[in-house]
Amino acid sequence: MTAPTSQSPRRGGRGTRPATATPAAPGPPGWVPVLARVALLPPLTLYGVAVVLAGVIAALASGTTPGGEPGLGQALAVGIPLWLVAHLVPLQVTGVPLGMLPLAPALLLAVLVATVARGAVARLEGRADGRTAGLLHGVGVPVVATAAAAHAVIGVLAAALLTPENVVDASPGLAGVVCGLLAGLAALAGVARPCGLLALPRRLPAWARHGLQGGLLATTALLTAGAGLLLAALLADLTAVRGVFADIAPEAGSGAGLTLLTLAYLPNAVVGAAAWLVGPGVSIGAASATPTAITSGLLPPVPLAAVLPQSTPPTWAGLAFAVPLAVGSIVGWRLAPSAAEAPPRVKAVVTAALTAALLLGLAAALSGGRLGAGPFDPVDVPAAPVAFAVLVWVLVPGLVVALLAVPLGTAPARTRRRPVSTTRRRATEKTEKTAKTDKTATTATEEPAAEDTADADDTSAEDPPDDAGETPPDEAVSEAGEAVRPAEEPRG
Repeated sequence: MTAPTSQSPRRGGRGTRPATATPAAPGPPGWVPVLARVALLPPLTLYGVAVVLAGVIAALASGTTPGGEPGLGQALAVGIPLWLVAHLVPLQVTGVPLGMLPLAPALLLAVLVATVARGAVARLEGRADGRTAGLLHGVGVPVVATAAAAHAVIGVLAAALLTPENVVDASPGLAGVVCGLLAGLAALAGVARPCGLLALPRRLPAWARHGLQGGLLATTALLTAGAGLLLAALLADLTAVRGVFADIAPEAGSGAGLTLLTLAYLPNAVVGAAAWLVGPGVSIGAASATPTAITSGLLPPVPLAAVLPQSTPPTWAGLAFAVPLAVGSIVGWRLAPSAAEAPPRVKAVVTAALTAALLLGLAAALSGGRLGAGPFDPVDVPAAPVAFAVLVWVLVPGLVVALLAVPLGTAPARTRRRPVSTTRRRATEKTEKTAKTDKTATTATEEPAAEDTADADDTSAEDPPDDAGETPPDEAVSEAGEAVRPAEEPRG
């Protein structure tokens, strides 16, 4: 005999399988680990990279430079001012100011902070794709605040560790403000998409949205043109660039340091080249260069400064203004079909010009600064003149092209109706013709009927109708209206 099973029967007498426990879905992680990652991962990563670079350069220099003493302590000490430089904190080096700071490390740091902040928002929401709507019920705000506060506190501590006896010094208060502001803006950019902040421009009027897009287009085009000009200048003066390396960095360690310095200041040089294209140009101490005028002076022994022209500009140098003119025309061409009327297009072009002027003016302000207290001070990329020049170059040709590219009162190309197919057009014409025929037939039927009713007595008394020679009204209507029959009366 078989032993009976202990399964509980169902309502039909059948047994059921034993219930198995379903594992619960993992919920979002706790706040503390995620926010700790936001607060510590970017600054510690940046400091580690700075220490490694300082150690490598010191090790290379020790092998070829007499008296070099590489060590972990020296690398850790050098990493602190490098960490502040990456946050764009002005320093005092041997008592002289250093305010011209490289933009490349700051851009890399901003990308790192934004990436970590975006991942933190996705983890706190418990969604792998990081796509959510709204302000995430307060999730985005703590992430941004944590990133800004952590970098501000660490910046204050890092600046406090520096003293004039250590050759490099910095203001703790200024370091806290600059570090916190940079990290906060980068974190805000990182959480913009998952927090739904990118959807806010959709609430703006159409001309404002198109204007912002045009401003970003103009900024990107001018910076791209500046990068192309800088590359062409470096290739044209390649001999001078090699001469700088051979003169001041013949060893491996100094050469590696000069190469890293050049790469770090490369975005500054791109902004300076864009400023040269739009007109205001760049000045290093007493030396300055614009497309129309050049003032000679001493230049720092770095490869990027070697491409600054020192001779009288040729007559064709004024053709450089064709680049911003073309950029403004392209912006106007892109904004021309944005609206059928002239006022929205004018507003869009004005918005684009203001946006491009603001962005490039800010980039110019960050690209220059104090450079010691000698003949190379200051390095000036004039922010206000650059912003005004960009405003004019985008606004004037943009308005002309936007108003003339599309005639006034016409519909934009994106909203025009599609052409109707031949079959659909023939069907529409046939329907209209049938409706017109029905209307004509109905009118012809009603008018004789009204006349016959009014003159029924006179006709019957004076001139009796000849039934043999007349056509019934229904048949006449049928012949004129192509077999159109009168409507049937409703049945009782």
